Amino acid sequence: MQQAANTTGKTIFTWVSIVMLIVLLTACGSDKPKPSESPQSQGTDDAGASKQESPPAAPAEKEEPETRIVKDDLGREVEIPVSPKRIIASEFSSELMAVGVKPVGAGHNDFKVVFTQSQMEGVEPIGDPPNVEKILELAPDLIIAPTIFPEIYPEAIEQLSKIAPIFYISFDQDPIFDIFPKVADLVGKSQEAKAWIESYEKEAQTAREQVHAAIGDETVSVFRIEKGRLRIYLNRNFAGYMLHSGLQVKSPEAVLAEIEKNKNGSAVEISLEKLPEFAADHMFIIVRTEGDDQGAFKEIEQSALWKSLPAVKNKQLYFIDTDKYYGSDITTIRETMKEAAGMLTKGQAD
Repeated sequence: MQQAANTTGKTIFTWVSIVMLIVLLTACGSDKPKPSESPQSQGTDDAGASKQESPPAAPAEKEEPETRIVKDDLGREVEIPVSPKRIIASEFSSELMAVGVKPVGAGHNDFKVVFTQSQMEGVEPIGDPPNVEKILELAPDLIIAPTIFPEIYPEAIEQLSKIAPIFYISFDQDPIFDIFPKVADLVGKSQEAKAWIESYEKEAQTAREQVHAAIGDETVSVFRIEKGRLRIYLNRNFAGYMLHSGLQVKSPEAVLAEIEKNKNGSAVEISLEKLPEFAADHMFIIVRTEGDDQGAFKEIEQSALWKSLPAVKNKQLYFIDTDKYYGSDITTIRETMKEAAGMLTKGQAD
């Protein structure tokens, strides 16, 4: 009996202990915040006012990249500044200034462009070939150069490539609709270039209509006479692009055949005997006023072949300034186009 009583007492004690443990655990659990409550929401004052949660932090602003990758006319991927500030432009200053950007340095030919010489004040000449020390002093962040430079100035170009990124542009493409937009894009001025081109096209269309009204389908060509050399200009510099692509005048068949061989070609040399094939009803003539070129022209001028040309007979020769018509930049093209249209429409022939 005593043993049974002891067993019963132990059993009761065990169950009482279990019940007490359950009560304690339940009480502890009730002190934890409900899932919908944050720890901060429990911190109320005696009046029951809750503390307000802090607003979420604003996302950090995304940093704009300082450089971008572009592909030049040599097919190279070049990392350039998004907004270049100190540009060296060899041959392409006119295009930069047309969109309101002045280079810090420029090549020899850039200073020969008659129509932009006043704008070149303050631009440092870099020489031809490029003077590496001078360019280093100018601390450029971008260099724009013709694709021919690595071939003709390999040592200078190797050193220049260590100073700043170089973007190469080929002359074997349209100066207004290909080269100009590329230059403008490099400096973030594509919209300005587009506006310039639209304005040029309006002027060109007006000039074409005026010239066609004046001379109809009569042909036009441009020659340069030098001592020992006679050249016919095609579709680039020395009035070639301005006449053939700008004014879109009719050309002799021999000239058209040469342009078809090289759409962006500059000139071809011909013999005097071939002159009648390339001669036109209207002829623009380039002869330097000094040196031996004048003597060479005087000799040709006295020949029977020259005197037999229709443009000579009809006094439809137009002598144009060598320096003014030299360039193939967009400003020279635009300004000489207007001047040449005036000659053709007003009969300003010598």
